[in-house]
Amino acid sequence: MRFRKIPDLDYKQGAKEYARKLGPSDRHHLLTKPFYNLAHKHDRWEGEGLDADTHRHFCDFANMAVALALEPGAKVLDVGCGSGWLCEYFARFGYNVTGIDISSDLIDFARQRLNAVPFGGDHESPLTFEFLVHDIEAGPLATTFDAIICYDSLHHFEDEHEVLRNIHTMLNSEGQLFILEGEAPPEGSSTEDELRTVMAEYQTLESPFAREYLLRLLRESGFVVVGDYVTVNGLFDRDSFAQEGLTSFQPEAFNYLLCRKTVSPAKELRDSRDPGRLGARIKTVGSVQTQARAGGPIEFKIEVENTGDTIWLVSRQPARGTVRLGLKLLNNRDQVVLEVHGSPPLPHAVMPGERVTLKISQVAPNEAGTYKFKLDMVSQDVAWFEQHRSQTLEIPITVVSD
Repeated sequence: MRFRKIPDLDYKQGAKEYARKLGPSDRHHLLTKPFYNLAHKHDRWEGEGLDADTHRHFCDFANMAVALALEPGAKVLDVGCGSGWLCEYFARFGYNVTGIDISSDLIDFARQRLNAVPFGGDHESPLTFEFLVHDIEAGPLATTFDAIICYDSLHHFEDEHEVLRNIHTMLNSEGQLFILEGEAPPEGSSTEDELRTVMAEYQTLESPFAREYLLRLLRESGFVVVGDYVTVNGLFDRDSFAQEGLTSFQPEAFNYLLCRKTVSPAKELRDSRDPGRLGARIKTVGSVQTQARAGGPIEFKIEVENTGDTIWLVSRQPARGTVRLGLKLLNNRDQVVLEVHGSPPLPHAVMPGERVTLKISQVAPNEAGTYKFKLDMVSQDVAWFEQHRSQTLEIPITVVSD
């Protein structure tokens, strides 16, 4: 289930004292990570330029920000924040960031790091951040967050069950949890030897999880995985890619898991790849434009509520089971003159009972006449919601000539 730890070590004390055991170069790296002087590259990385680990970190941060798709000013918690490198990244996007760690030394590094940033979130707003010395295994903070991130940190905690219970408490009802965790190494591998060496030297717990155990742990802790990703980093030769695609791609042994909180830990929710009942209530929000000039803009807002028993999954690609808005423009003979899927996209996975607001922007036909928009949701390559007796929304539009 988990990589076996070395017995009889005080791992919490080791975590508290970790930074004090580092030499000047490594302590400086804590203030600049993931940047570092390539003149001091670790021996295991060959060649010139950026090493694979640092390359992955830069790509990971951008990929997490895209997957979370948080609104400006969202409250983000970094569990096991270390020296604050992930906090700095998200704070610079204008998020309200809190970092927690059991090590007061690392929290001091994090504060020093972000206080030294020479500019704010924009020309008039400072970075918004807070760092707290806190033992997440002992209890939750007395506040909730829009997103909680465990970036390569869960394996450092001895009681993963208690950590996830406390995270569940701190996540608001529509919040998201993103976990990155490497997988437990095979027995007898060089990675196994490396983890044991680090545990013995620093007395910090290095105990990654078997993938199936991690997925089961999340389910039992009240989370449902709504995004299970692999990452493809790097540039690819155009000719080779055109001929071979990614057929030879082998994902690294890392789990990238986007999760949502569920009301009951025991409840098994189906998702839109294998749905139960697909249902949506679609209604307009505010004033509705019912007349437009030929070739002119048509804009209005809608609210979409998940009234079924199925989680709506989202993706930037039209993968099977991805839920998207389906919009048709029909003429007065009910002929389809325009059909658009997935524009605008849902901002995130939508749980049963949850609502999202979307802004519709389309261009009116060039021919004057009477039309109507028909809006429905569709689970890609599975079913239109109307096939599950879900109500569509129809909006009449009159197009006038210039």
